[in-house]
Amino acid sequence: MATLYVLQGPDKGRSFKTANEPAILGRENDQIPLTDRTISRHHAELRPEDGTWILRDLNSANGTLVNGVRVDKPIRLKHGDQIKIGSTLIVYGGEESVEKYSGAHIPRDLVDLDASSKNLDSAILSSIAASDESIIIAAPEMAQAAKAWNVMYELSEVIGAIISPEQLLERVMDIIFEQVQVDRAFILMREPPSDDLIPTVVRYRHQPRGGAERITTSRRIINMVVHRREGVLCTNAMTDSRFASEQKSDSIHDFGLVSVVCAPILVRDDLLGVIHIDCSMSKHTYNQEQLRLITAIGHMTGLAIQNARLVQSRMQTAKLAAVGETVAYLSHSIKNILQGLRSGADVVQMGIQRQQMPMIGQGWQIVERNLDKVLHLATNMLAFSKPREPRLERVQLNPIVMDAVALAHRKADEKSVILLTDLEEPFPPMPIDVDGIHQLVLNLAINAVDAVPENDGIVNVETRFDGEHGWATITVTDNGPGIPPEMVNKVFEPFHSSKGQGGTGLGLAVAHKIVEEHRGRLTVERPPDGGTCFRVVLPVAADRELESDQTFGPPK
Repeated sequence: MATLYVLQGPDKGRSFKTANEPAILGRENDQIPLTDRTISRHHAELRPEDGTWILRDLNSANGTLVNGVRVDKPIRLKHGDQIKIGSTLIVYGGEESVEKYSGAHIPRDLVDLDASSKNLDSAILSSIAASDESIIIAAPEMAQAAKAWNVMYELSEVIGAIISPEQLLERVMDIIFEQVQVDRAFILMREPPSDDLIPTVVRYRHQPRGGAERITTSRRIINMVVHRREGVLCTNAMTDSRFASEQKSDSIHDFGLVSVVCAPILVRDDLLGVIHIDCSMSKHTYNQEQLRLITAIGHMTGLAIQNARLVQSRMQTAKLAAVGETVAYLSHSIKNILQGLRSGADVVQMGIQRQQMPMIGQGWQIVERNLDKVLHLATNMLAFSKPREPRLERVQLNPIVMDAVALAHRKADEKSVILLTDLEEPFPPMPIDVDGIHQLVLNLAINAVDAVPENDGIVNVETRFDGEHGWATITVTDNGPGIPPEMVNKVFEPFHSSKGQGGTGLGLAVAHKIVEEHRGRLTVERPPDGGTCFRVVLPVAADRELESDQTFGPPK
């Protein structure tokens, strides 16, 4: 049974399952009933063949496309192929009769390497060293060569992808089942520290009756692959002296006559695991070229696993470094705030003991300032730490800006800094996240107040609306010392602060994140007369995203 998922077209969201018989894709067909009026009544045919599905166009008016290529002859489908008929896009979900087992939930006895202590004897037809140059795919017949190179191409894509080793092994097994005739297959991986070979991926071409059935193979085949680092091609027989034993199996025919290929998964000389495939000889017999192919797959799989593990290790190291840096920066900020709270509390306590209300009021002001710092730090940490979609409401921008500037006035008054506003009126409603824009303006205003000199500082907050180009701007300028040219590209990095222990380095990073959530742009400029200018450009339509060339410099 195969599954079809409709991604585009009138039937978007529907899925269809085929029986194990030919099925017609067409308009109002009984088997796969599609309602798209742009497709024919009998547009294309799906039919099972050798455990996979073949797609054939039925001389339809608009044609049939697979992965963007027009189908002019029957084509074998692979999991994930996209089928386009008319205006309908369908994804082929693969052959559901392939039974898949992977991960830690696989029973360890699902693969029996010794047939319950009965020695399965096998005849070695050929072997090949996995580390030898002979694993390079030779030049067989054209059809086999094309299939082999297709496998190598798909494996190279897997190696280049940043996925976990578990996902990688699943994809390797997918490729084997797509390109090679296989009835059953499994991958054994070494499990440290015991180095036992544990089933990691197990596949059956057809779902076993009554659930998962044990796959029986010879432990001596596995041992030869492990110890000699060789790929092995063999068939069940009782004639090979290398597998002779005093104890013969009762009847090799109880297990059926099968063709087997077993290859190591290697990184240099380090064996990571084993790939084992088999097929009933009544259907197919493996040859030397398929031995080379599976051995090459094992070699490339080892490289891919090593690549994935290195990436995971580096990512983990980077995460630990980032966590350490975050804790270090935040601990400094929290320590400074706690010291401020302690100082204020001491002054309040002293005023109470001396019964001096002015001293109590002075101490309380210190406490209040540090409580504001706690709130500001916690709000920025929350905004920065998790992704969120802005809750857009069509509201007036200027009242939100005024409220944020009012909160920044206390800090400006403490430094005797002039905080001005120049808000354009009338200003039409626009879709914004109220809490996000409020925090954005507050962060920019406080950052500007911190940057200017005490007693002589001037900060100006402006808003402008440009209906012709479809944007609104919020500009915060100051007359501070400005940002050094070499630091301009770093101001929006988290935990980058020029205030020493007086800043957390989160304010501008959070502001930048909020603007990105609104699909706008935040830029920093160095005016010719000195100081710094932060310019926020926001789209006035909820479904519009500003292009970068629209947001450089001031709006025209």
